[in-house]
Amino acid sequence: MCRLAAYTGAAKPLSTLLFDAKHGLEHQAYAPQEMLRGSVNVDGTGIAWWDGIATHPLRYVSEHPPWSDPNLPDLAPRLNSSLQLAAVRSATPGIPFGAANVPPFVAGGLALVHNGLIGDFTGPLGRDIVATIPDDLFPQLAVLNDSRVLFLLAVARYRETGDLHTAVVAAVDAVAATVRRHSGQAMLTVAAADAAGIVALRTSVGSPQNTLYTRAADDGLWLASEPLDDDPRWRALPEHTVTDLRDGLVTTHRLPA
Repeated sequence: MCRLAAYTGAAKPLSTLLFDAKHGLEHQAYAPQEMLRGSVNVDGTGIAWWDGIATHPLRYVSEHPPWSDPNLPDLAPRLNSSLQLAAVRSATPGIPFGAANVPPFVAGGLALVHNGLIGDFTGPLGRDIVATIPDDLFPQLAVLNDSRVLFLLAVARYRETGDLHTAVVAAVDAVAATVRRHSGQAMLTVAAADAAGIVALRTSVGSPQNTLYTRAADDGLWLASEPLDDDPRWRALPEHTVTDLRDGLVTTHRLPA
């Protein structure tokens, strides 16, 4: 599990999502308000961002919470980006600890955070999902992590379609179908980004769904597991929906039944 946040708009320092807001990710790491599982998010901090030059994002991850990372508090206020995706991690029991497991994961121009879990991932259900990773992407699995598997499936679909929205929906749908075949459970809240914008998906199989909120402001578009401040423009996303944040617009659609 984790708390996530994303932003696209006028260039802002990376501290915007992590440290600056009243209820930013640093605060959500130790005082989350809407967690469904666990009570803190202190098993790692990560952020992916675009520099406006390359389509592949830059990435910084650490196994530390934001306040105790040796570099991020000094780096974040001095690095600026108009497109950012960040997370603080709460490790799922049975999933390894360490920086390699901290989202966002990045590859092929895509960055992704999965806020949730796939039940029985170390059993037959997980084996079936892992088997669907394309051979050339399998070496990037690195560690047995349900979120990383979901990410690699999104990468595979992204390179086939070139469309972030389509890729995220297809990857989550494939995982959900396998979970249903095993009569399992999965929490599948996802935020992904490429150089053009952000896609957020909120759904689950046989399980409650982690919250997501958006905010449209004059300076840009925001996404977060929990509102980052008291701004009344934050809007909760409905269950079983996918949302695009790009070109100054927030567009939400129901997922197919």
